[in-house]
Amino acid sequence: MSFLEQIPLIGPVAYYIVPFFVVLMVVVFIHEYGHYKVAQWCGVKSDAFSIGFGPELFGWQDKRGTRWKLSLIPLGGYVKFRGDADPSSATIDEEALASMSAEERQGSFPAASLPRRAAIVAAGPMFNFILAAFLFGGLAYFVGMPTDRPVIDEVEQGSQAEDAGFRPGDKLAAVNGQPVTAFSDLAVAARDSNGAPISVEVERDGSSLTLPFAFTPPIIVQSVRTDGAAAEAGIEAGDVVTGVDGKKIALFEDLRDAVLASEGKPITISLLRDGEPLDVTATPEMREIRDEQGEIVTRYLLGVTHSSTLGMYAPLESASLLEAAETGVSQTYGVLSGTVFFIYELFAGRGDVGDLGGPIRIAEFSGQAAERGPSSLITLMAVLSASIGLINLFPIPVLDGGHLLFYAIEAIRGKPLNERAQEIGLTIGFALIITLMLFATYNDVIRL
Repeated sequence: MSFLEQIPLIGPVAYYIVPFFVVLMVVVFIHEYGHYKVAQWCGVKSDAFSIGFGPELFGWQDKRGTRWKLSLIPLGGYVKFRGDADPSSATIDEEALASMSAEERQGSFPAASLPRRAAIVAAGPMFNFILAAFLFGGLAYFVGMPTDRPVIDEVEQGSQAEDAGFRPGDKLAAVNGQPVTAFSDLAVAARDSNGAPISVEVERDGSSLTLPFAFTPPIIVQSVRTDGAAAEAGIEAGDVVTGVDGKKIALFEDLRDAVLASEGKPITISLLRDGEPLDVTATPEMREIRDEQGEIVTRYLLGVTHSSTLGMYAPLESASLLEAAETGVSQTYGVLSGTVFFIYELFAGRGDVGDLGGPIRIAEFSGQAAERGPSSLITLMAVLSASIGLINLFPIPVLDGGHLLFYAIEAIRGKPLNERAQEIGLTIGFALIITLMLFATYNDVIRL
């Protein structure tokens, strides 16, 4: 039992809740601090800085007049600027502005120039991107990046590598009599062997020994499309596929070939779940997918992705500051481009809406990441920060991107949209966000 599960009164719930709030509060704080800090640079006063919505739980007033507080519903946050009638900066508090002196009005959000208002609004997502890059880069610098050195740093317990006799610290010397200079030489040889034994020479404690290694990559179900044939058949993430229609299979390609050959007829899939054998019947479905060349094709599919592991890993090596910075930026870009592609696939009808998750799924991921260690939790925080920053830039009223859209229209017209048009836009935007949140939460609940 983990430490979190032993917390009195909370028990196993803390396994999810505590990491979830840690991750969410950091990401939200950085987002709102971006708005707050750039507003300060632009001479705009902030009346309140809140983590969460609803009634205040506790807080304090700083010397600049900003109320810093933690509120009851910790699923977001806001900065309320001087002159705003609401935390979203959607409407102007005309009565408050009228009661201000000329000097006080200069520090209000409505009095700020268009470029300054746009900078303040855009700062939240930008700070999220900076946080993601900083976290990714920090992991590369302090924890390290995977290397290709011919040394075994870690061996999974119960893996085929451990059964073959590999141990941490072994230095790879040769595979099938051919000298190796990189860990990937072993990985490629093992995966190309199709289960046939290979001969691996290693150096251990000043001695040389040869280990026979017959590697059969396990077909581990990594994810299941919620509206696919696999989900309907009861296949779950973590299941190991061992056979189809009574025949043993060792490669994912064997499963794929069997699905294609089924022509939509039911097939029996043999699994191992928590070490126990299980047979399920699945009926592959014809779907459109993008192939390796980027072309749209139709194929019979189960609706699963898979993973396989060699069972051993090369050492990590600390990156230089420059390498860490490059890694931070490139990995943040990877999250952003992947999120955009996922959304594009959804609108194109090729994505799985079941992959949309809400607070419950984020809490689940947070608990799992915390169990794997601080590095996994920090990685999740970086991914979530980049994703939230991007989503906030969508041109939907209520979100930061919606405000930027209004400002772009204002720049083109030379004057802002009338109040009625903005209210309609905000109402539509609010309805879209609520609908999306309810749908994502529904997806979370049906997965429980």
